[in-house]
Amino acid sequence: MRNNSGPLFLVGSPRSGTKLLRDLLNRNSLINLCNPETYFVPYLFQKHGGDPGKFDADIDQLFNDFDSMPFQLYSRAMGKPVMTRADFEQLRCAQTWSDAFEIIFRFYSDDGTDAQGLWGDKTPPYVLEMDLLKKIFPTARFLHIIRDPRDVAVSAHRAWGHNVLRVAKKWARDMHAAHQSAPNLGTDYLSVYYESLLEDPETELRRISEFLEQPFDNIMMTLNVPSENLGSAKGKRQIDQCNFGKYRQALTPQRQKRIEEIVFDVIEDTPYEMEYANRHKPLSKPALVGLTVADGLKSMAHVVRRRGLVNGVRVTIGRRIQKKRNSH
Repeated sequence: MRNNSGPLFLVGSPRSGTKLLRDLLNRNSLINLCNPETYFVPYLFQKHGGDPGKFDADIDQLFNDFDSMPFQLYSRAMGKPVMTRADFEQLRCAQTWSDAFEIIFRFYSDDGTDAQGLWGDKTPPYVLEMDLLKKIFPTARFLHIIRDPRDVAVSAHRAWGHNVLRVAKKWARDMHAAHQSAPNLGTDYLSVYYESLLEDPETELRRISEFLEQPFDNIMMTLNVPSENLGSAKGKRQIDQCNFGKYRQALTPQRQKRIEEIVFDVIEDTPYEMEYANRHKPLSKPALVGLTVADGLKSMAHVVRRRGLVNGVRVTIGRRIQKKRNSH
């Protein structure tokens, strides 16, 4: 195996700037984060693994499960080369599960199998899996990007039609998980605020580079292609330094207050100030169930519109399989 540093996991709530940060970091020739998002690591490890320090999975069965993941479909849709059963033979040299996943991650980095330097992945929901990932990858570091929950809610609603209250609930869940895991990760965890990255990208990227023990490169300040294909930053090749605080125009005071009440108990240690709420008031379980079903249908409709009926159904089923396994 290559003797390079890694992995790095870039995590956070969806619509928080994880894609922007990944693309900025990937401009550094010494950083090669996998693209697209993986999602499959907890699923494949929990189904085929046992001891993180010993890779002895059945290669045929592992590949069959890997090849059915939405990750492969998205890779093909992006026009990227995808691993075949023959490519999976490389995993026979892996001693640990970290070794095995490194082979896969490097194959899907922008530089392909010849990728050097720091390797890793940007999958936002891995913020819920950091403790497990640290067991699989003892040398892993975690970069957690955090964005104002009110802007996250507005962005998710505009991108996918998701209910802003459920988005706020998920943001609070993600922050709670991070608060639980961060002490266990110590210096291998770093939080970055999206707004700080927009306002002073050089300072933040230098801080991140120091955390990663990688040299800062000025090229990381720019994008070679647009980072975003949804929302107000769609198609932009530069950092949009004004892309925050939009919730004030998009939300009614009543809606904003309700979002603030939902996130109230996990927002204390952030720079975000509550403008209306003065207490924590969570969503009721019946309301959450109803919103979850409605958002699930909207997500499926979104994928079907972009991928077609057959692939849309495949992605939806694949995501459900992974989430079910990951929740165990």
